[in-house]
Amino acid sequence: MFPSPSLPWFELARFRRSRITRAAVLAVAIVPLFYGALYIWANLDPTGRLDNVQAAVVNEDEMIEVAGQDGEKQPVAVGRELAANLIGDDSRNNYDWLLTDAADARAGLADGTYKAVLTIPKDLSKAATSTSGDPSAAVQGRLDLKTNDAVNFVNGQIADRILDAAKSSLNAQVTETYLGNLYLGFTDIKASLEEAADGAGQLADGAGELTDGANQLSDGTAQLADGATTLADGTRRLATGANQLDDGVGQLAGGLGELEDRTAPLPGQTERLADGAEQVATGVAGFDRIVQQVAGAISGSTDEIDQRLGTLEQSLRDAATTCRESGAPAAQCSDLDAAADSAATARTQLDGLVGQAGTIGEQSAALSRGARQVADGNRELADNVPALVGAIGDAADGADRLRSGTSQLADGADDAATGADRLADGAGQLTDGANQLADGAGALRDGALELQSGLSDGSEQVPDYTEDERDQLAKTAATPVTDAADRLNKVSSYGEGLAPYFMALALWVGAMSIYLLLRPLSARAVASAAGSVRTALAGFVPGAALSLVQAVLLVGVLLGVVGVGASQPWLLLGLAVLTGLVFTAINQTFIAWFGGAGRFLAIVFVCLQLTAAGGTYPIETSPSFFGFLHSLLPMTYAVHGFRAATAGGTQGVAFDAFVLVVFALLALGATALAARRRQRVSITRLHPTLQV
Repeated sequence: MFPSPSLPWFELARFRRSRITRAAVLAVAIVPLFYGALYIWANLDPTGRLDNVQAAVVNEDEMIEVAGQDGEKQPVAVGRELAANLIGDDSRNNYDWLLTDAADARAGLADGTYKAVLTIPKDLSKAATSTSGDPSAAVQGRLDLKTNDAVNFVNGQIADRILDAAKSSLNAQVTETYLGNLYLGFTDIKASLEEAADGAGQLADGAGELTDGANQLSDGTAQLADGATTLADGTRRLATGANQLDDGVGQLAGGLGELEDRTAPLPGQTERLADGAEQVATGVAGFDRIVQQVAGAISGSTDEIDQRLGTLEQSLRDAATTCRESGAPAAQCSDLDAAADSAATARTQLDGLVGQAGTIGEQSAALSRGARQVADGNRELADNVPALVGAIGDAADGADRLRSGTSQLADGADDAATGADRLADGAGQLTDGANQLADGAGALRDGALELQSGLSDGSEQVPDYTEDERDQLAKTAATPVTDAADRLNKVSSYGEGLAPYFMALALWVGAMSIYLLLRPLSARAVASAAGSVRTALAGFVPGAALSLVQAVLLVGVLLGVVGVGASQPWLLLGLAVLTGLVFTAINQTFIAWFGGAGRFLAIVFVCLQLTAAGGTYPIETSPSFFGFLHSLLPMTYAVHGFRAATAGGTQGVAFDAFVLVVFALLALGATALAARRRQRVSITRLHPTLQV
């Protein structure tokens, strides 16, 4: 008999015999670490690094101009605004958008340089503003987003979400602008209604004034009828006076004819008078020239005489002074002073003579000008007298024609009297019309007052928003529903969300690798007298020890190195240890029962678990077959427990642990049955079938 294994560590003890076996144990211990940690690390936060992914924007949109509220043209460039929003968003969950042309974008999308290409069509701004005009011309703008699934499929889904967010923001902005203008239009409508109400009030006032005016018109037309009767009487008297005027005009025509005969000689007489005046003017002009020459000569000669008299006067003054200084007789000196005074007097008289000569010259010039004016006046008279005579003749002819006109005036006065009678009749009819106008104006005033009241009531019902109120209403109407999602037990990254799934997978792979190294049932234990349960535990405990190391290393690296956050790290560690033990027990069972085929069955089993665990999408989104398996497989409860430990919330964790313990006990029980089966001695085992 073989010795009974006294310790369950007997199987592990044999791996201390060489470095290779110790390295094998270490490798098995870190298999889940590499498998789980690398998967989780690679997928820790993919959407938080989208700024490393390049995408292209091709803006072909053409800017347009639309009429603003003030009537002035305002530029609109929706494509430029969208491109600027994408390029200017530096958040980590947005692509690194680059503005380029269509050719570069196509080439970059084909070779993977750009993971997405957004083409903004040239009519986007036109489409975005088409709602402000003819409704039949309103169209929706289209954005062309291209991705290449041959490069990456998930990238297309991400690009769609980014474009949806940008499109929603752009639609909200366009809608907000449109609604802002619409609410501003309410204010304009209210102001227009108020102006219309004021206009209706003014119309009512005007209609009242029209009523008063129509009444006054009625009174005036009655007076007009009376006046027309009076006019008829007056025109008859006018006819009588016109006949008398005709007689007077006849007498005037005769007198003008006689005057024409008497004035006929006047042109010749005035012509002779003009010739004589011209001769007089010529003679006076010659006399004036002589006088001016004499006056000029006197003025020119007196200057020299005056100078000499001044010199003589000064010499006599000096001689008188010398005389007194020399002591000459006083009578001689006085004579010299008297002579100097005489010279001064002569100078004064000479100045008077010059002044008189100048006066005579001026008078002579004035006489010459007067003679010329007389000559010109006589010539003008001579020129105008023929016209006067002709005018007298024309007046005589006009008097004859006037006489004919006065006859016609008399006849017209009779006709006017007849017309005045008709005017009186028309004035009566006008009075009746004025009365009807007054009634209509009264009705118009009543209608205008009613219209004013209606417009005032209507303007009160139309809202009048302030600028802040318009902005708030436009913003609310453009986005009536906002994102108010509240995620309970929220994880911080995509990797943390997938960590429970990858941890369960890693621990299963680790359990599979354990029994690549260990034997599920020790041959010594099977051959010993130990019971089947002890034999099963002898094969399980070494695997459980390795599984414990795997779980501790995996959780430690995830929390301390990779940076996965856990709401309850100790609970996560405990569940990881429990899951590792359960998966180790199940893998032990597969190999204990089926040997090498058990490893294949373990792979099939894990495939079923991965698809039915709901580790990525909700299990409800999977076909019903996987929904049926969901609650029957242990990985479901392991994933749920890991989620609770990482995200938070412990509801259902106790049940998960209970189910995992049940699976472990069932697996150990099945392994014990396999051990008992192998401990039975049979002919086949003693004498194996000969294989050729």
